[in-house]
Amino acid sequence: MAELMVGGHVVARQLKNEGVRCVFTLCGGHIAPIYDGCLREGIDIIDTRHEQAAVHAADGWARLTRQAGVAIVTAGPGVTDGVTGVANAFQAQVPLVVLGGAAELRFIGKGALQEMEQTSLLRPITKASFTAADPRRLAEYLRTAFRVATSGVPGPVFVELPFDVLCTQVQDPSFPPPPRPWPRQPGDPAAIAAAARLLDQAEKPIIFAGSQIWWDDAADALRALAERAGVPVLTNAMGRGALAPDHALAFNLARKPAFRKTDLVLVVGTPLDFRVGYGSATPARSWASSPTPPPRGRTTTGSPPCARTRTRPPPRSRSTPPPTRARPTTTAWRAPSPPPSTTTASSSATAATASPSPPASSRPRSPATGSTPARSAASASARRSPSPPRSSTRNKRCWSCPATAASA
Repeated sequence: MAELMVGGHVVARQLKNEGVRCVFTLCGGHIAPIYDGCLREGIDIIDTRHEQAAVHAADGWARLTRQAGVAIVTAGPGVTDGVTGVANAFQAQVPLVVLGGAAELRFIGKGALQEMEQTSLLRPITKASFTAADPRRLAEYLRTAFRVATSGVPGPVFVELPFDVLCTQVQDPSFPPPPRPWPRQPGDPAAIAAAARLLDQAEKPIIFAGSQIWWDDAADALRALAERAGVPVLTNAMGRGALAPDHALAFNLARKPAFRKTDLVLVVGTPLDFRVGYGSATPARSWASSPTPPPRGRTTTGSPPCARTRTRPPPRSRSTPPPTRARPTTTAWRAPSPPPSTTTASSSATAATASPSPPASSRPRSPATGSTPARSAASASARRSPSPPRSSTRNKRCWSCPATAASA
């Protein structure tokens, strides 16, 4: 007898075929047919209070089980709320399949409910982002999403599911055969031989291992390599725990000294990012890295130099006193000269030197400028020069400038 299923039930059946036991979501109308199918297939539905939490939960599920986590979000704001979780999984190289609802295909461009361009929004932070437009190929779309998310360097994949596609009835839908373990990608024999030669020639080599050790379940292989070569191992990110903390070759608490004194670093499955000074914090003469391609949309050429690689002055000894900075020479402010008085210069000078100067309150002021008469040379040198007056906000002048002081 022919089997008749709606698109949402086809999606749930294929999720079960991929080994999915639970999905993380926030309930939305555009993805309601998938919920009904999950209940029929025995898949647990974990409802959160925010789409970002749902995607983060699927991320955590993937890290613990080494399987692709699944998050289901509704159209429009549901997809945009989950962007942060998708970006986090992309940066951390976590296998993730995000199913997003969408407006009906027949209403695209007419202002449908919660309609927006979603695939182009997610494309820069995913390994693949596409729309499942044919209800008869829904199982094929999901198989492709899981294959891309878990093969090579893992990462998130976004699949847009329009509402009319999920509600369309499909007669005798076809399902791909059960998934098989994907073949491992072997290393380059020439690169492996070159790395072995570098390890033999190095005097103080170290191994720096990261998250790919966890995803490939290669802890035993890493431990065997370290013990055979007698090389200390430093781990990063999800590579922590590959070697027991009490292992003789585990040096997780001495990363900075090790990077500064080593002459060779064997990098295995981890990027040289800010956590290790972008690879410039070590004087190692050679690097051997695992063939991990750069993230999509990034480039490895033409990057600006790191601040750590710039030339810095040599450190100053404690016994050496700090250098003294010479203060800039400034010209003191001088009061404007008083207008010529009726007496002669000789009589004025004689009067100034013969009698002491009167107090400031009783000194005569010039009616034209309001300033006191000029002081004698001895009095001017003994007393401190008056402070410059505050300049007007309309005509601000720098009184420390020699040119301004000379003009004054």
